[in-house]
This record gives sequence, C-alpha cells and structure tokens, in this order.
Amino acid sequence: MIKYFLFYIYRFFLLNSIILKIREKEFIEKNYNYDFKNIIFEDLLFLKKIFFSKKYFNSKFYEEESKTYHSFDWLIAAKKLGGTECVLIAKKQIINWHNKRYSKKTFVWNDIFTSKRLINLIYNYDFYAISSTNNEKKLFRKIILEHFLILDLLNKFRVSKKNISIEIIKILLLFKLIHNKNISNIIYLLKEQMRAQIDNNGFHRSHNPSYQAEFINNLHEINNIFLFFEIKVPDSIQYQIFNMTSVLGNLIHKDNSIALFNGSNSANYNNIIKIINLTKDIKLKNLENINNGIAVYSNNQLKIFFDVVKPSNKEINQNLHASTLSFEFSCDNEKIITNCGSIEKRFVKRPDYFRCSAAHSTIIVANTNISELVEKKSYKRIPRNIIFENNENEDSLIWSGSHDGYIKNFNKIIKRKIKIYKKFNKIEGEDTIITTKLHNKKILYNVRFHLTPNCSCLLTNNNKNVLIKTKGGQSWIFTSKTSLTLEDSIYIREGKKIEQTKQIVISNYSDISKQTQFWSITKT
Repeated sequence: MIKYFLFYIYRFFLLNSIILKIREKEFIEKNYNYDFKNIIFEDLLFLKKIFFSKKYFNSKFYEEESKTYHSFDWLIAAKKLGGTECVLIAKKQIINWHNKRYSKKTFVWNDIFTSKRLINLIYNYDFYAISSTNNEKKLFRKIILEHFLILDLLNKFRVSKKNISIEIIKILLLFKLIHNKNISNIIYLLKEQMRAQIDNNGFHRSHNPSYQAEFINNLHEINNIFLFFEIKVPDSIQYQIFNMTSVLGNLIHKDNSIALFNGSNSANYNNIIKIINLTKDIKLKNLENINNGIAVYSNNQLKIFFDVVKPSNKEINQNLHASTLSFEFSCDNEKIITNCGSIEKRFVKRPDYFRCSAAHSTIIVANTNISELVEKKSYKRIPRNIIFENNENEDSLIWSGSHDGYIKNFNKIIKRKIKIYKKFNKIEGEDTIITTKLHNKKILYNVRFHLTPNCSCLLTNNNKNVLIKTKGGQSWIFTSKTSLTLEDSIYIREGKKIEQTKQIVISNYSDISKQTQFWSITKT
C-alpha cells in the first residue's frame, strides 16, 4: 500500500506539468486580493534580511538554514516595508525561486512548506502583483495553482488525517472558496484537526503556550474567511477559540513572562497578549486539577505551574521537553523558580540541551533525561504512567505527581508532592525516589531549582539554607534537610538572550531504600 502511494505521488510529480495544463481550465483567472493575516508571529527583522539577500539567486539551497526562505515568509516583511523597490525585489525573488525548479522529492515541496508558500503568495498578492504585467500575473497565478494542486493531492493521499496542519486546512479552505469549490471535506478535516490537537482541558497538545497562541490565531483567520465568504461558521470554531484562549490567559506569570514549558519562550509575549485580547470578557480556566497538561495555581500574589504532561504521539513527543514534574513560580511581579527556557527558532531545529531534564526544575536520575531525546528513539522511552492528584482545603493546595520515566533504565519511580499555602507565601516539597528492584548499585540523583537572573543568592554556613534576594526587594529562604549546593545555570530571556544565573541543587545517592528529599521556599 505504501509503495503504491509513493509510486502514485512520484508519477504525479513527474507529470504535474501535464496535469496543470489539464486542471487549470477548472479555475477561472483570479486576482488573489485576499489577506486574512491576523497577528504576525514571525521575526520581521530576520525576514527582512532574507528578503534583501542576494545569495539565493546564485544556486539552489536545500540546507536547514534555507527553510525560512522556502516558506516565503519574507513576503510578510516586504509588504510591511512597502515601496516600489520592495515590490520589484519581491517579484524577482518569486520568479527566481520558480525558475530554480526545486526538486519535489525534498522538504521544499512537502505539505508544510507548500502550504506556507501558498498562504504567503495569496495573502501578499495585492502587494507583489500590483504593478505586474499581464504575463507576470499569469505566471504568478500559475505558480499559485501549482501549489494548490500539489497540496490538494498530498492531502487526498494522506495516511492520517488527524496530523494535518491547521495552516494546510486554512489555505485549502480559502483557495476552494475563492474558486467556488465544495468545502465539505475541508470542514470535516478542520473538525478532526481540532479534536486531535485540542485536549479536554483546552490545551493544544504541544503544551507550548506559543503554539497554543498560533493555533488560536489560525482559528481566528479561518473564522474571518468563513465570514468574508458569508459561509456559516461551524460552532466548534467559536467554542475552541474561547476554550483555548481561557487556557492561554492562564499561562502567564506574575511578572508577565510566559510559562517556560515544551519549547515556549517570551519572544512572542506581545502577540500572545493580542491573541488573548481578541476574545472579550474571557474568564480564565481553572487548571488546578487536570488529568494531563500544565497544572496552574494562582492567587493575588503567587502563581505556580506544575508539568504533568502525558506524551501521547510520536510527532508531539519530538517537540516535548524532558521536563516531567518540573515547576515554576512567580510572586509579586517577579519570577523566582524557572525552567531554563528555549531559543526562538522557526523551521530550524532547536538545540536539544534546552530540552534536557537538567534544564528544568525537576528530579534527575544519573544525569539522564526523563524522556529519550534522540530523534530516532524519541518514541521508545517516555514516561508511560504519569499520575496526578489534587487535594485542597481552605488553607492549602497539595499537588502530588509521579512518573515511571526511569523504570526501564534504573528501576526507579519518581514522586513529587508540592504543598502551596494560600494565606502566606510558602511552598513545601517532597521529592521521592522509589526503587522497584533490589540491587547493590548506588545511583546519583539531583533535584534542581533554577533561579531567574533577577535573583541573587547566598548559601548559609550549614549548607542547608539559601537566602534569595530579588531585584524588586523580595526576600526568600530555601530550606532543605539535606545539604545544598549552588551551581551555575542559564536562562533564555525572550527567546533570544542567554543570561547567566544560579540553580539550587540537592544531590544524593539512591539505593534499595525509598528516599525522600524535603524542601521549602518561604517569603520572609
């Protein structure tokens, strides 16, 4: 079946010029003056550099660094800049790319990049084609049609409809509406996509606030496309916009930074706030007691996040961080305990070391990741059982989580209990390592608490207390029954700048017995 599918696609790619000539008669010539771009998440300065670059005129480029070029996202920056010169350069870049005839067996023509280019070619058509000759417009329309036909065929022969990108659905919907084609199948795909990518709590299954915001942004654009063409908007779109936005609004710390889980960073903070503000009178969802995702507790002063994400499929696993049972918290407009964060990259692979367990405020056994991060093995070792419980009374909230991410390689079960006091600023923790099989080996484990750069810290003489002072004047004391050390750490500010900071570390050796580390952090 797979061989037949690949053979069919390969034949299509060989004959697509013939198919184009046959099928182009189905489509009336159009000037694609349709721009439903809502909020721009792309880095405009970076796109501007690519747009003005002349290197792509010289030869073909297939390396990873060229992916943004092949997305045509640089048309967004060109349109923002405007002017006759930018129009001329944009036309030259498009025609040059077309004339290069990039191989259809490479990533350049996969569904992600084909849909990206098609979106940008249509959304920015009124810019680059405004002063074009009739022959140029004919060429641009041919390029657009070629992209649609290839994307449409790839979609028809897709093995799993659930993993189709929301952007692919968006552009197929728009193109078919422009040409008065039937969209019933696209609406079906859209509903399937929402069911597959949005969990019961309203989280995008990446559990990344930035991806959550971009998904909502795409839903807003799709909603506007339906309204423009006077097509009834499916009820599920409006519901999920509200549902996901009510979650997104709760993923922001007291210092207005984004919670740093699964590759998120604060590079798109302003865009995320814009996305939240698009939905009026939104009530933030209560995420204190969830069965999967990022648990959140907030009061007037304190906000704390706890990672109990359950990896669910291969594609999503490869984007998750090995951060199970990590936590972050902020208080009075300052963040105290954090994960290291992630560098903002689009298309280009992010450094794996920011995904490592040691880059998170969690429990690490033998300096080994909780989930395997090697790409080819990313689905072979993950926590299979992540259990989360919530107990609450008027004085405190207790979160209890456990995972078996170390069961196969070290025969260890990890448990973390976090007690949050509601009436004063104190958090108590219990981190437990349970050995499931008898052995004589002593295995090192570390419990790491990364501090933000706005915190200065001092280890006391007994090595069991750390005094923390923030730039805003807050004082905290971190206390442990076991000796502590202070180690160097790093923090990624706004997804770009790497800053030096410190981390508090509890270290010990696990043997056949059950071991529990008790710690607390209290505002003084």
